[in-house]
Amino acid sequence: MIENKNILIMGFGVTGKTALKFLKEFPCKIYVYDSNQDLHKLNVEEDFIIFKEEDLDYIDLIVKSPGIYPFHELLEKAREKNIEIISDIELSYRNLKTENVIAVTGTNGKTTTTTILGDILKRVAKTYVVGNIGRGILEITKEASDNDYVVIEASSFQLEDTIDFKPHIGVLTYVTSDHLDWHKTRQNYVDAKFKIFKNQDENDFAILNYEDKDLAEEYKFKAEKYYFSMEKIGDKGAYVDNGKIYFNNGEKTEEVLDIKDIKIPGDHNVRNIMAAIIACKLLNIDLDLIKKSILSFTGVEHRIEFVREVDGVKYYNDSKGTNPDSTEVAVAAMDGDVVLIAGGYDKGADFDNLIEKSKDKIKTAILFGETAEKISNSCKKSGVEFYITEDLKKTVELARKLSSSGDDVLLSPACASWDMYKSYEIRGQHFKDLVKELM
Repeated sequence: MIENKNILIMGFGVTGKTALKFLKEFPCKIYVYDSNQDLHKLNVEEDFIIFKEEDLDYIDLIVKSPGIYPFHELLEKAREKNIEIISDIELSYRNLKTENVIAVTGTNGKTTTTTILGDILKRVAKTYVVGNIGRGILEITKEASDNDYVVIEASSFQLEDTIDFKPHIGVLTYVTSDHLDWHKTRQNYVDAKFKIFKNQDENDFAILNYEDKDLAEEYKFKAEKYYFSMEKIGDKGAYVDNGKIYFNNGEKTEEVLDIKDIKIPGDHNVRNIMAAIIACKLLNIDLDLIKKSILSFTGVEHRIEFVREVDGVKYYNDSKGTNPDSTEVAVAAMDGDVVLIAGGYDKGADFDNLIEKSKDKIKTAILFGETAEKISNSCKKSGVEFYITEDLKKTVELARKLSSSGDDVLLSPACASWDMYKSYEIRGQHFKDLVKELM
């Protein structure tokens, strides 16, 4: 319970402001900390106390925004004092009326999977799609009623600061290394992802990529496991056989749809769709409704999004490709030779594997941003031609000159946007605007 507690909101961006609005209706004292802005000058309707370091002695609970570094000095001091630190997801979960909570996480694929799930469930009941997409989860916490569905896209940053969070259905699209600048080690990152299943019991469901089966067994969680795979499997879940998706509930197997009818490209999207199918079947959603929704789905903005064709060259916006694995998937999904536009904020990733695995499809790479030199070194090792540019405008102009009819120009940075843009959405929109200006 949060009544009569002294609560510190760390970070006063979108999450922090939403947390303040949510908490204002409870009888509690609210402190706010944000080192990046002058809180005295903000025109905020709700009352709060600007946090000072000595106030930590009185704090009972910290609500941490995802953008706050997990090893921040203030958080380390709070841990020494055994002060509880939670994310917005945890705060919401403790106050939600509905138990129909479906949470989706993963290194890649979570936005698409979450969106597909939301589209299907909206056809049968009131559904809130929240988290990293849609509305913030604290915006809908009081609004959601007992029978509503809440579908959450959950990042590792948010899951790391959960304690009691227990979705009825948890989905892990797949897990590999990412955000090592943030979590310090791959193990910390993987542990954060698997917290989605930590509190589930035998009445809950865990949906995982079959490639992560051995990893899942290591965590020994209690939920009933379902897997998805591009090859036929004997486990409960969904798989592809002879170009068709099948669902097996352990008692019978039924055909769902033909993958050639799916409108979004790439095996990775087939996997995302299978994860959504499993979740909906476990919720007893009608198969025809599931199929109808999936076959009408045309994709997520900034994720392998077709922008325009110019003189036979197709331009794709994959600004949401913020790590090497995601970019590898995007390159593989292209039909033609690829002029790859990559680079951005350095999260500590290694790009050698991406370039080596993709070298046969990459015609040339155009690199910009903080990681341009780092990626160029990977290109040199694999014999991939590359150019380095100052900004995205010059990059798009160069891509126009270097591409030929039948090529695909793909913005898939393999990096976060924070060196030059506030978000991947702003970066992606800038790219689309530049492409639309091409003559």
